[in-house]
Amino acid sequence: MSDPLPPTSSPDTDAEDEAEAALVFARCSPAQADAKSGATHAKAKSSTSGLEDNLRGSPLTSRYLVISLSTSILIGVLLLLVGRWFYLEKIEPRLSLSASPATTAAPAAASASSASSAPAPSDAAIREELAKSAEQIAALEKQVNVMRREQLLMQQKTRESLENISATLKIPELVPAPEASVTDQPGTPRMADMKPQVTPTQQEFLQLKERNRLTQYADEAIATGERRPLGILVEYIRDPQLPHLHDAAQAEFMRAVRAIQILQREAPGYRLPVAELFKDSNIRSEADIKPEALLKLLADYKTSWEVRVRVCFLLIGSPLPETNAQLIKSIKEDPSLDVAKHAQLALEQRIKIRFRIFDTIAIDEWFKTQGK
Repeated sequence: MSDPLPPTSSPDTDAEDEAEAALVFARCSPAQADAKSGATHAKAKSSTSGLEDNLRGSPLTSRYLVISLSTSILIGVLLLLVGRWFYLEKIEPRLSLSASPATTAAPAAASASSASSAPAPSDAAIREELAKSAEQIAALEKQVNVMRREQLLMQQKTRESLENISATLKIPELVPAPEASVTDQPGTPRMADMKPQVTPTQQEFLQLKERNRLTQYADEAIATGERRPLGILVEYIRDPQLPHLHDAAQAEFMRAVRAIQILQREAPGYRLPVAELFKDSNIRSEADIKPEALLKLLADYKTSWEVRVRVCFLLIGSPLPETNAQLIKSIKEDPSLDVAKHAQLALEQRIKIRFRIFDTIAIDEWFKTQGK
């Protein structure tokens, strides 16, 4: 006995069942669908309204907007400036350089054509021009040499004549005497006195020349340290026939003396060359030299002035009575002004009295009082 087959449904019956189920669902749940859609719409509305409230209530939103706008504007300006600079510095010079060859090509071509059209000078012509210029230069040099020689001769003659005039003014005995005697009788021939006629301009020129000579003497005394030019200045000061030069000579004397007082020519670490000065003796250092030998070195003007300067320093502690007299003699007669200065310094340290520099009159008066 076979089982009966289950009942089968046709496709038409299945479609009908689905349609009925959908109709039943639509009839039964319209309120539920409306409720669900309303709930979702309310949720969306509440979320958008909350977002709008957040955007409106936030204080940073407007600031961010302003900052973004200003940043965009600033970046745009910077880009504009960079583009302008790049154009002016990089592109425009290249455009001008590319345009310049085209503009200069025409003048260059014209100059080249004119140069090619002009005939080139030959070597022979150039040599002739050089020879002519050399001859002209040689002739000009000869003329300049002749003019210089004549100028030097004129200067020498002028100098000699001025020196003669100044010598005549200094010594009245050189003025030639008149040939005929001077009489007061009328009708007797007489000759005018032969006296040099010097204009005020020439007199001023002579005085300026003498002043320059005094300056040269002072400069020589400062530069060399010798006594001779300073002695000449002293003669000018004491000369009664030159009263107009006494102040100038006194000023130059004071300038030279002041410079000698300040200058230091000797080396700070200089010591006597004992081995050379005392070859036949057993002296090996300055401490072994006796005061008598030091006085002999100071009186010997043939030795170096540096040796005599050092001797003056060593004679400060000399016990010999004739030491002061020898120092005073060096102050008055030593040919070196540096030795005379150090001799005066040594004398002042020995006697504990200060004098003006090279004031030999005051030093002599003090020495006379010591002799008594």
